[in-house]
Amino acid sequence: MTSFITLKEEILDHNLCTSCGLCAAVCPKGLLSMSSDSVPLPIFQDIEELAIDSCGSCTLCTEVCPGYDTGVMESELRIFGRNRSESERWTGVYISTHQLSAADPDILGRAAAGGAGTILAITALEEKVADAVIVVGRDEEKPWVPKAFIADSVDKIIECAQTSYCITPNLHLLNDSRYERIGIIGVPCQIQGINKLLNLPEDTPASFLASKVAFTIELGCASNTSLAGTEHLIAGILGVQLEDVLFMRYREGEYPGQFVVRTRDGKEHSLPFYRLVEEFKKFKTFRCLSCPDWWSGIADISISDGDPNIFDSSKTGVSVKASSTVMVRTAMGAKLIELARRRNAIELVDYTFDNNLGLERKRQRYRSYAAQGDRKIPLAPGRDMKYSQILSDDEVIRNGIGTEQNRTANKI
Repeated sequence: MTSFITLKEEILDHNLCTSCGLCAAVCPKGLLSMSSDSVPLPIFQDIEELAIDSCGSCTLCTEVCPGYDTGVMESELRIFGRNRSESERWTGVYISTHQLSAADPDILGRAAAGGAGTILAITALEEKVADAVIVVGRDEEKPWVPKAFIADSVDKIIECAQTSYCITPNLHLLNDSRYERIGIIGVPCQIQGINKLLNLPEDTPASFLASKVAFTIELGCASNTSLAGTEHLIAGILGVQLEDVLFMRYREGEYPGQFVVRTRDGKEHSLPFYRLVEEFKKFKTFRCLSCPDWWSGIADISISDGDPNIFDSSKTGVSVKASSTVMVRTAMGAKLIELARRRNAIELVDYTFDNNLGLERKRQRYRSYAAQGDRKIPLAPGRDMKYSQILSDDEVIRNGIGTEQNRTANKI
């Protein structure tokens, strides 16, 4: 069976596409591109019925796809020489954990939390670890639409600071012939795809892409959201016409930030962050909802918001120090942290990771889908620990997580 037909029947037809764009990058004939729909999907550029002739014996797009088989266990053996234990099911293997804040107040002010991804990307660029870094910013003509960029300047990286809470294909940019070493900042499924690429034999047609991967940084992800979710906030909740939007950020201003839209008439419209969490629930894909990973555990560095319960902080107005939780997993991850520390670019303190509201939401949601057993869902990276009950998403948000000490540790 041809590769695209397999991809369609095993992934697309089961709503398991992560919209990462890696299939488009590895296709040796350039037959795949990503649509511009609210949930971008791969498009076959030839007549689909002729795929058997177009693709031949090529299977690359299905081999790197993280939609069903995330490849985590194979990747762990290559990276760590072992698979995670049952107690590491939701954190993965790691060397150390920290709380990190960018030392530059301008960078910290642009970031959603501590600016870990931004400052480490800048460090990698200036220290020649990478020629460019794949990041996500905003479309120049439609500021509410996310757009992936391959940034080769500090200014561009800073411009793309902040998490984009919206599904955005980015891995197709790995094919950019201008750069030999590319760093990647992405969500767990994107990092899983990159590692499936790295797992391939060196003599495959995609090996040149694998050789370009300089480092990987992943963002903790409770679940991503379709573009329709952002458009709903702007038009449906704030009552702003999309064509009037001049500026948009998901977390602008004092931590934890607000959803901010500025219009062409000079007016500013905003929503507290917790409202995003509430409204975005209506705009999730099946693949995101059934995802088995908050962190993939196979990036060089995993990061998340330093506040373990940002929803509660936003809703109650508790002020906390802007920081990022950083989990260092590999020698490359440790190198990036050390380079940033030597440059006095970061404030770094050791930290014992306990839990995070996003992780707990992901944990309980995946347990729910696994227990239903009525649909094909992505493979989990090992066994879940024993548990006595499964909480709904609303219950997790209502209950919060962690201890009172965890929730107040960073209060100002």
